[in-house]
Amino acid sequence: MFQALREFRVGRPQVFAGLMLLAFLAQCLWVASTRKVSDLEYRYITAGLTGKGEKAVSPSPLTGLVAAFPIRVISLARKISTPELSASLAVPHPWFLRLPFVIFGVWLGAALWWVARRLFDDDGGYVALALYCTSPAMITISSNIGPEILLAWSSLGLIYTAIGVAHTLYAPPKKWVPRIVILGLSIGFALATAWWSFTLVLLAFAYMMYLAPGCRREALTVLASASVIGCAVWTAIFWLTGSFGLGIKAILGQKPTLEAFGNLAFALSGRTDGYVLVLLFIAAFTAYGSWPRARYFGNTAPFITSLAAVLLFSLVPAIRIWDATLGLSFVFIFIGGLAADFLETRYRRSLALILAACFLVRAVLTVVVLRNWVQNLM
Repeated sequence: MFQALREFRVGRPQVFAGLMLLAFLAQCLWVASTRKVSDLEYRYITAGLTGKGEKAVSPSPLTGLVAAFPIRVISLARKISTPELSASLAVPHPWFLRLPFVIFGVWLGAALWWVARRLFDDDGGYVALALYCTSPAMITISSNIGPEILLAWSSLGLIYTAIGVAHTLYAPPKKWVPRIVILGLSIGFALATAWWSFTLVLLAFAYMMYLAPGCRREALTVLASASVIGCAVWTAIFWLTGSFGLGIKAILGQKPTLEAFGNLAFALSGRTDGYVLVLLFIAAFTAYGSWPRARYFGNTAPFITSLAAVLLFSLVPAIRIWDATLGLSFVFIFIGGLAADFLETRYRRSLALILAACFLVRAVLTVVVLRNWVQNLM
């Protein structure tokens, strides 16, 4: 782990990605500061402060814990500050209450860029991050108190840490430890956000078994160790919040519907993230299906995971989350991978101009969509 930190260098790619994330942060803070706090957001905060969970309203223990953090910080600051400052802090600003979720949104963007760049080099990383930073859906959930951004963040970490672990199973066991810890934390945070996410743990295990056919016993050992850490994290959050999350009866009592399966078309819906993404996804999927060079695990895994994440969570309506956002990060990586493949061909300059135009249009439309959304909620 420390060796990886020593090898990290801040160069042009990191600076450019950082500027893109700053633009994403600015949009999130703008949206977070111009909207009133909704009743549902207040309920998440209340659930985190009381420690009673309020299962019927807040089925996500980690969401309540994170939502209550700004209030706890303000309470501590008021105790040690002057009377004048304490009075000014009595009514916290909406952006401050939503700040932890904004931070998770920026964190997810950085993780997405890191993953896409490791898989597809700089070009794929830039395309994936540009899609993320101009995504009205991701900006919305990052500037809102709710479980969606926490699930999207932990799901990406869960899947790609599992893939990373699978690639190191042939290395000495001492190199497994940092990844096992990260995988365990990802499992724990996902379970504490919505314990139905154990279905994604099974998907991650399937990837590990596929990528390490000669080390399947070791893969089982790694997953068991990470699961123990994940259960410990989940238990600690359960102890802090007093909430188990959504009851088993509420989850198992749901029945699959045609609408749930229809959610698999989320990437083809302009209402999800705009029609520019629809066009890019259709182009990427067409290339994936018709170009043998593009059909490899790096492109296949995010495509499968995006569909699986949306379908698995849409089968349980009682969880009350916006399902489509769980698959968008993986769709961005999928498009980034296909774009990187095409940018290595003789059409690089033409494709780069097309992508630049798409991102410019997408950025403008995102601002328009967010402004209309904010005005409707004011």
